[in-house]
Amino acid sequence: MIVTRKWLEEFIDLEGIETDEIILTLNRIGQEVEGYKKIEIPQNVVIGEVIECEKHPNADKLNLCKVNVGDEELQIICGAINVAAGQRVAVAKIGAQLPELKIKKAKLRGVESFGMICAAREIGLPDFHEGIMVLDDSLGKLKIGEYVGKYLNDEIIELGVTANRGDSFSIYGIARELSAGINKSLKSLEFNYEEMQEGIGRVVNIDKNELKKSSHLLRAVEGEFNVPFKIEYRLALIEEEAKNKIDKFIKYAMHATGVLLTPMNICNIELDNENGADVVKCFGKYYVGIKNDIVVEENGKYLIDANFINPKYVSEIVFLNGLKTDEYFFRASRGSEPDLNFGMNYLLNEMKLPVFSGDIDLSNDLKPKIINININEVKEIIGFEIDEKSIVEILKRLDFEIKSITDESLKVAIPVFRHDIENIQDITEEILRIYGIDNIPSKPLVFEEKNRINDNIKKIEFLNELKLKAVANGFYEVIHFVFEDKQRLKKYGFEVVDDNLDLINPIANELDTLRSTLLLQLLDDVRYNRANDYKRVYLFTAGSVYNSKREEKEQFAFVLNGYADYENPINHGKPQKVQFKDAVDKLSQLIGDFKLTEGKHSIAHPYQCADVIKDGEKIGVIAKLHPKVAKDFDIDDTYFAEIDLDKLDKKSKQAKEINRFQKVTRDLSLVVDKDISYKNIYEIISNLNIEELKDFYPIDIFDLGDKNSLTVRFKLQGQKTLQENEINDIMEKILKALEEKGIRLR
Repeated sequence: MIVTRKWLEEFIDLEGIETDEIILTLNRIGQEVEGYKKIEIPQNVVIGEVIECEKHPNADKLNLCKVNVGDEELQIICGAINVAAGQRVAVAKIGAQLPELKIKKAKLRGVESFGMICAAREIGLPDFHEGIMVLDDSLGKLKIGEYVGKYLNDEIIELGVTANRGDSFSIYGIARELSAGINKSLKSLEFNYEEMQEGIGRVVNIDKNELKKSSHLLRAVEGEFNVPFKIEYRLALIEEEAKNKIDKFIKYAMHATGVLLTPMNICNIELDNENGADVVKCFGKYYVGIKNDIVVEENGKYLIDANFINPKYVSEIVFLNGLKTDEYFFRASRGSEPDLNFGMNYLLNEMKLPVFSGDIDLSNDLKPKIINININEVKEIIGFEIDEKSIVEILKRLDFEIKSITDESLKVAIPVFRHDIENIQDITEEILRIYGIDNIPSKPLVFEEKNRINDNIKKIEFLNELKLKAVANGFYEVIHFVFEDKQRLKKYGFEVVDDNLDLINPIANELDTLRSTLLLQLLDDVRYNRANDYKRVYLFTAGSVYNSKREEKEQFAFVLNGYADYENPINHGKPQKVQFKDAVDKLSQLIGDFKLTEGKHSIAHPYQCADVIKDGEKIGVIAKLHPKVAKDFDIDDTYFAEIDLDKLDKKSKQAKEINRFQKVTRDLSLVVDKDISYKNIYEIISNLNIEELKDFYPIDIFDLGDKNSLTVRFKLQGQKTLQENEINDIMEKILKALEEKGIRLR
């Protein structure tokens, strides 16, 4: 993000404040300054007015000009194709030391010249125009003979704004931050533009209004654009390129205010919703805050659309639908300025074109988030006693609204432009950065010897125990890099690290990001081992994976491929291929009891995939590999499991007393409607809370045509030997509960 001092001064009074202090303040409040450059025009370069301009008597491509520089009129020979009488220009007088030459009296083709009419690059400015630089009053009322630097000298500050601070991607946003940092109010801006009697309804019609997730403010203008020098110059300073005249105004106003602005030709507008995104249709499509497909023809009448869309929503829509993005998405996804009136008025004020009266307001009311914060908790997070008055004052400087105050808490309304504030930690960070970390006194390090058996040691011991169990169950451990191929992760539907958090210097193109799953690397290992003629491939690994925000967590995963590790007596002792049940049994040996519910996974077989539930919480997935994925890896039937280690109980195992009484097994064959899932049956039986019922599970299913026959096995065990009549009572109770739900005995 690039700002200039003079542009900042449009929004905040910086008189008496040195730029060094501004830079220090911005760094102190978390707006990191990455670069600084001073624009200073050479001395003896002044404002001049071209009084006369004629062809050089001895050269076709030169012009003989008479230029008023205030205290005298100079004869100057100029070769620029755009020089003309009546222009106000930058004139380097004799003796001026320009970046590439010193101005001296010269004679060109027999005619003397006493100075030079300058182009921007000749006096050290960006080269943003053809020919000489033609000035106007947009940077201040020009005075002939005045030093040009009075108008053009400036200081450029380049900021490394983080992606979560969309409110700082504008001159206004940085001025707002600076206002809080130096405790100085922003200026009250006045906007002036000519409003015609003809209303906007005469030229714009709305066919449909189905906008759900975005806000719009539409105004119409008429006239021919005349881009002032100020806009051309400042766009060059911030290194912003524009396609045409109207685009220059749009880019300028967006950079100044942070409001998303879009120009359109006058047309019948149709509002619709596609792929979950609001769409404005006008001779094409414009996806709000995502991309701009409208080509604007400079035909004299224009519609301007100021819009806002929730940054989290627009990012989700782009990801889900694979939409192409542009600079509009860049701003919208980080959080554009939601004050549409401010952005619109700023643009209209700069355009200075007649504006059709009225507007079309399609805005959704943005309500500020309300967060209750405990003052003592804020102080505890900071580690320093900041008084309540200072906390309240800082929050008000940041435009937070204090809804209520008690002895220990504040009810705070978050300003709608701060899309990044979610909790007390975020608010505490705001308080600390404005209060100043340098104002927090240093404390000596207190070192105390503590019990070395900490959570990390317990975690390592738990993981080692899990690995030993895996080896005991026939698995081999494999170890991989934490790097992966980003395109491959995307191909198979896995989450990927955000681009701005990716590896800067990957060790190879195929290892250009951090992995979000352990499975793809395990499948590579299966392919390698099968290619080397191994008939049974049981592999496991454990390690770190990362989400889109590069947040780390630990996972454990295994794969089964090839033959099972037991002989099948039904198949005359010959080995058989592994099945889903084998994977479930192996997982049970590793992590103990768990439950399975219907699940989904991006690389799983659609009908052989289950979520692993332990202690009422989903901890992972177990599934058969999708045949298409298996074909990609050139392997046959493969089963896998991936478990979140952070969700497994790492407490020491406590022995339980063993029930010495015998278990009893009973089967029920039930006639079940095909639209009733086993999960429904499981819930009916579980809700009976029968103490003696230790386990039950389906063992057979048979198609009866319009219904299914389902056989369920029950295991009963009491604190004494169960009698036949007691067993029958339990089974009758279960059957009665099932019959009440339309499930009967076969």
